[in-house]
Amino acid sequence: MKGSVEVFGQTYEYDFLSGWIKYNRLKKEWSQRALAYGVCSHSHLSYFENGKKTLKKDVIEGLLKKLDIKDIKGLEDIGLIRQKLYNMFSEIESFNYESAKKIYKEIKDMEKLINLSPYNIEYKIYELVYKFFVEEKTFDDLKKDIHSIDKIYFSLNKELKFIYMLISGKIIYKTKDHDEGIKRLKAAKKIKETPLVNYFLGSAYYLKNKPLESIIYMQRALESYEKIGRYINAMWCNNYLGISYLSLKLFKRAEKHFKGAITAAKHFDNKPILVHLYNNLAALYIRKKEFKKSLYWSKKILHNETNPIIPACNYIYACNKLEKIDKCREIFDIYLVDKYKDNICYLFLVFLYYLVFHFEDDIFYQKVTKEILPYYEEKNQVHLSDVIKQHLILYLEKNRKYKEANTYYKEICKSHFYI
Repeated sequence: MKGSVEVFGQTYEYDFLSGWIKYNRLKKEWSQRALAYGVCSHSHLSYFENGKKTLKKDVIEGLLKKLDIKDIKGLEDIGLIRQKLYNMFSEIESFNYESAKKIYKEIKDMEKLINLSPYNIEYKIYELVYKFFVEEKTFDDLKKDIHSIDKIYFSLNKELKFIYMLISGKIIYKTKDHDEGIKRLKAAKKIKETPLVNYFLGSAYYLKNKPLESIIYMQRALESYEKIGRYINAMWCNNYLGISYLSLKLFKRAEKHFKGAITAAKHFDNKPILVHLYNNLAALYIRKKEFKKSLYWSKKILHNETNPIIPACNYIYACNKLEKIDKCREIFDIYLVDKYKDNICYLFLVFLYYLVFHFEDDIFYQKVTKEILPYYEEKNQVHLSDVIKQHLILYLEKNRKYKEANTYYKEICKSHFYI
């Protein structure tokens, strides 16, 4: 709905008022008929909440009073608050989380006022962005807000619909449901195409094990970010392009993207992305069976503070291939401990332990089929699952269990990931 109206002495957009009324009605678990009774017709309220028809000032005030909102606390400069929200979003997109934290604190100081205004919904949507990226919350942590905003989605203006589909799509594909997440991201892209929505789609398709689709979207994001001079974002695009090409066994292209991003990351002294890039180069050389080169890259970050388990896995895998079993044992002693049990790659480290020391034994089969593989399949970690299946096939063939081996072989043939 276009236009605005004066309510309780202040002017607000119809879109925000309709969404705010619906949001508060649902919080009270009231039906439209219950709220409309004695104020306006049920159909008029329904049209208003769905953004199809405006209501008069006195009707809107009557609905608000019935919701126990008898006035709206003044937000002296909503433009300033919106600018802070936009700035916070921009800092998060640029991976400047410390700066985003400062802006969020400034906004948080005004939260009580915002919560009593129609701009509460706008704040809630941007807060989802902050909580997911900066506080690392999951869908389970955020589902209450997501379900609430889903119910008022059609009352949102175009820009908020875009932001909401973008962030809810990212949250859902990363921590709940790939297909639903991608559906929302595509809905966001229909509203507005930006480098960020292409980046999210590229990363979503990579996690869904569709590297060709990932490359298409990630290449678009890369070109856009380079054009506008957002080189940190461009580095992350190169990282995803590298791992997508790696999935397709296009090693030269993968290596080009990884090494190009490493040059840029060193220039900007960006250590977080260097950890990812070194890990991915180590994985690339494992795929190429150049195990000494893999050791070189994994050793660079073997004891990093961010996530030492991934380089530890790469290092052990290469050492095992080079028959450096004592080196494997040293790393297992450091990282195969309770401290790292919550890391998603910890069970892969356990898998490597049984691969190195018990591959000939039945316990390898039992541990892999009953605990490790089901865990990664449930987590939809296709790449790790496929590596495990490939070694399970070798075990089964060695023990003449060809029918079972063939079952796993058919499963990994559907994937692009082969060592």
